Amino acid sequence: MTEVSLVSLKVFCSYSHNDESLKDELAKHLTMLERQGVISTWHDRKIPPGRDWDQQINENLNTADIILLLVSSDFIYSKYCWDVEVSKAIKRHEAGEACVIPIILRNVSWQSAPFAKLQALPKNGLPVTSWNNQDDAFTNVAEGIKFAAEQLIKERQQKQATREAAIAEYRQQVEEFASNSEISVVESEILKDLQEKLRLTDQEASAVREKALEPYGIYKENIDKYRLFLTNFVDEQGYPLNEKAENELKKLQKYYVLKDEDVVRLQKEQEKEYQKRQADLQKQRERESSKTQSPPRIQTQSFEFNTATINYVKSGLFGLGKTYEINYSRKRSEFFSENLGNDVVLEMVAIPGGQFLMGSPENEPGRYSDESPQHTVTVQPFFMGKFPVTQSQWAIVAELEKINIDLNPEPSEFKSANRPVECVSWNDAIEFCVRLSNKTGKTYRLPSEAEWEYACRAETTTPFYFGETITTELANYDGNYTYNSGPKGEYCQQTTDVRKFSPNPFGLFDMHGNIWEWCQDAWHENYNGAPADGSLWMNENDSRLLRGGSWHNNPRNCRSANRYGLTPDVRDIFVGFRVVVLL
Repeated sequence: MTEVSLVSLKVFCSYSHNDESLKDELAKHLTMLERQGVISTWHDRKIPPGRDWDQQINENLNTADIILLLVSSDFIYSKYCWDVEVSKAIKRHEAGEACVIPIILRNVSWQSAPFAKLQALPKNGLPVTSWNNQDDAFTNVAEGIKFAAEQLIKERQQKQATREAAIAEYRQQVEEFASNSEISVVESEILKDLQEKLRLTDQEASAVREKALEPYGIYKENIDKYRLFLTNFVDEQGYPLNEKAENELKKLQKYYVLKDEDVVRLQKEQEKEYQKRQADLQKQRERESSKTQSPPRIQTQSFEFNTATINYVKSGLFGLGKTYEINYSRKRSEFFSENLGNDVVLEMVAIPGGQFLMGSPENEPGRYSDESPQHTVTVQPFFMGKFPVTQSQWAIVAELEKINIDLNPEPSEFKSANRPVECVSWNDAIEFCVRLSNKTGKTYRLPSEAEWEYACRAETTTPFYFGETITTELANYDGNYTYNSGPKGEYCQQTTDVRKFSPNPFGLFDMHGNIWEWCQDAWHENYNGAPADGSLWMNENDSRLLRGGSWHNNPRNCRSANRYGLTPDVRDIFVGFRVVVLL
C-alpha cells in the first residue's frame, strides 16, 4: 500500500495584508509543525519575482490540502479574499478536496459567513486578540491544525487502502479472463459492471486491462511480423520450402518465441494463399497475352511485384478496439525504360484504359466538398512514371538544353539520388517535361487530374488503394495522426527513397504520401463541368492541381480523392511530381 506522507499536506493561508503582524506570529508557531514534517505552508510572500501573482495564488489555492482563513474585519472587507479565495476554498471543502479551517484573529461578526458552519480556531472561536496571552492562542491554533492534518492523513490512507483493494479485485478478474489471450464481449460487459461496483475510473480500469493483456499483445504483434515475413519469403522461395528455408523460418520462430501450432497454422494458410496467387497470376498472364497493352512503337517488358491490402480481421483487439492485417498479392505489369544517361533510367509503367468513378462518396471519412460531385470518367491507355521523379533523374534533365526557363540541378532539401525531387514549382516541372520530350522524341507531360486519380486507385474504390485505412508500414506520412480507426505510426519528418514501400496494383510507387505531385490541370473548386474523358481541364485560374499528400500530412490528405491547389511558381519541400507519356 502506498503510504501518504504527512509532509505532503500543503497549507494555504488566506489573509488580509492589514493582518501581516498576526499572520507572522502564526507563522512562527506553524514553523515547528513544518520542522516536524506535519505540514508545508504557502502564502503570497512566496511568489517569486516576475511571476503572475493571481495565477500563483490560484495554483496553490487549488492544490492545498488545508486552507486557513485568517478572519478579521479587514479580511471580510477584502473583495479578493471574500469573492475569490473564500469562494474557491468553500467549494473545495464541500467537494472533499481540502479542509478549510477559519482562524479568528480579531473580533468581527462572521457567524453569517459561508464558513460559519465550520469548526473555527482558536478554541470556541475566541478571537486571538481577545486572549490574555496571544502565544497561548496561537499554540492552540497550531495544535488544532496538527490534529486536523493527522486526521486528514488517516482518512486518505484509508481511502488509498480501499482503492488499492478494489484495483486488486478488478485485476484478479481481468487476469482470469485474459488467460486465453483475449477478452470476449461478454467478459467485457462483466468487467464494465465490476468497474462500476468498485467505483474505478476508466483510466484505472484501462491501465489494469492493458497491463494484463500486454504479453498477449506482444505475442500477437510477433505473429503478425512472422506472417508478413512469411508472405514475402514464400513469394521468393516458392512451395514446397527446401530444408534451408525451413531452418531459416525456425530461427525466426525461436526469435519471436512462437508456438509450434501457430507456426504450422500460418504456414498452411500461406501455402494456400501462394497456390491461389499462382493461379490468379496464370489467369492474368493468359488475359494479357490476348491483348496488346502498348503500341508497337514502344517496346515493353513485364515486371512482377507484391501489392498490399489492409483488412479489418475482427471488431476489436482483445475487445478493446479494431485491428487489421496486411495481406500481399502478386501482380504483373508492363513498362519501358527511358535511358537518361549516366546509368540513370526513367521507368514508365503501362496504365490500361478504362472507366472509374472520380471523387469521393459523401460517406467517406475526412472527405472535402471539392471532391464532389462523383462522376464517371473514361481514361485512355497511357504510361506513367513508376516513381515520382527522383533527384538523380532531375539532375540529368536539368543539364539539358534550356527551352524556356533555367532549372536548378539540385533544388531538394532532403538530399539523396533515390528520393523524390522537391522544392520544384509547376513551371519547373513543365520545363522538365519539355526538355525530356525534346531529348527522347516522345511527348512527356504532367498527368491530368483524372489520369492521376485513375492511376492511383488502380481499379479500387476505397479511400486508399490498399483499403479503408492506412499505416506507416505502407506509406510515408505523419504517423502521429490516424484515419478511420487505423493505427498511429512513425513520423519520418522527411521524404524517403522511392522503393521503400510496396506499389499499388498497377505497379506505381508512393501514390499515397511521401511527396505532393503536380498535375497539368488548373485548380477548380469542384467537379461541376469536369471533362468525362480524362483530358486536361484548364481555366483562367492561376492555381494548379496537386495530388497524393506528403510526408508532412495527416492521412486524411493522402487519400486517392484528395485535391490541393497552389500557384505555379511555388517551390516547397513537400512538392514534387511524376510524368506521363502519350501513346
